[in-house]
Amino acid sequence: MQGVADTLREFWAHRPVRPRAGRKAGGVATGIALRYQIDPVIVRIAFVALALAGGVGVPVYLAGWLLLPEEGDAVSPLEALISKGSSSMSHGQTVLLAIVMFPALAFTFGGNSGFEVFVTLAATVACIYLLQKNRGHLQPAASTEPLPVPPAPGAPAWDPLGAAPFAWDLPEPAPAPTPQPPMRRPRNPRVGLMTLGVATLVVAASAIAGVWVPWFTVAHTVGLVLAVLAAGLLIGSFTGGGRGLIWLLIPVSVAGFGLTALDFDGDPTRLSSFNETPKTVENVRERYETSVGSVVLDLRQLPDSGDVKTAIEVELGEVRVHVPKNADVTYRCEASSIGELDCLGKRAEGSSVDVSGEDLGENGEGGLKIELDVQASVGEVKVLRD
Repeated sequence: MQGVADTLREFWAHRPVRPRAGRKAGGVATGIALRYQIDPVIVRIAFVALALAGGVGVPVYLAGWLLLPEEGDAVSPLEALISKGSSSMSHGQTVLLAIVMFPALAFTFGGNSGFEVFVTLAATVACIYLLQKNRGHLQPAASTEPLPVPPAPGAPAWDPLGAAPFAWDLPEPAPAPTPQPPMRRPRNPRVGLMTLGVATLVVAASAIAGVWVPWFTVAHTVGLVLAVLAAGLLIGSFTGGGRGLIWLLIPVSVAGFGLTALDFDGDPTRLSSFNETPKTVENVRERYETSVGSVVLDLRQLPDSGDVKTAIEVELGEVRVHVPKNADVTYRCEASSIGELDCLGKRAEGSSVDVSGEDLGENGEGGLKIELDVQASVGEVKVLRD
């Protein structure tokens, strides 16, 4: 594993450079091909195959676009965004490209199981490792520019080919003036302030309009705010302002990704939690339901006989159920989007997982019978006998 890590570190230190010529989009495939001296068509076919394999190729290509420097740049666009150097891509373009990454990831993880995505990404990393291991010593393919011609003997610098020997006794031309670095555009804080003002108005208008128009959900409102922030950054990239919006855009983008990629059907504004210890069968509710919160249900105080049937549904949060030692428990636990399950010894974690079974307790069959149906979209589910 140490050798693998060293090889991947070497890949990063000598990563491909996206050329300006000969590329179809961002130059990622062409850059990889030139770095390892392979046919660019092969690399493009590999990206197409990854894109067809559940869409994994799209976020991988976007990641290469963000992390590989362009020809002539000191650092990649993403590194330039965090002030580690300069890049020819503007901050606004970099942010917009990063925003595109979120729907790409949502499509990839939303349409496939986590295991499939993991295997595809692992295969991609393995290919990068093999390329670096076997062809990392190769130099990037030579440029197609003509080689410089050596100057003729005794020729001045202004006539290296010796085409005008009759004028060699003329004085050397004055050196060209040293180009001055471009002036930095002054910052314009009004762009950021105006963008924040428009975003606030969008949130307020969406809250009011949501009373009459069902379209204005939380997810759609977050999308509108993202559009406003992205527009502010794009305008700021030309006017020299709005860079502080990046720190607001990142958490809003993560929230938008969570609302779109995860199977969350509840109302995130409805916060509630249950912590109950019923002492009779009649006190156990038929259903416990919340959008964002937790449910803690302690059934250990129930009598030793009777039948209990209850369902628990949590969109985002934690469920914990304690059952008596001698009760006969039939259970089904599910995490429909992503979560962790620990139900009477059966465990599972990941995306779209469930466990079920029957546990008769320490004394075998007989006594109190409990039937549980526990569901969580995103969160942790535990059924414990303690």
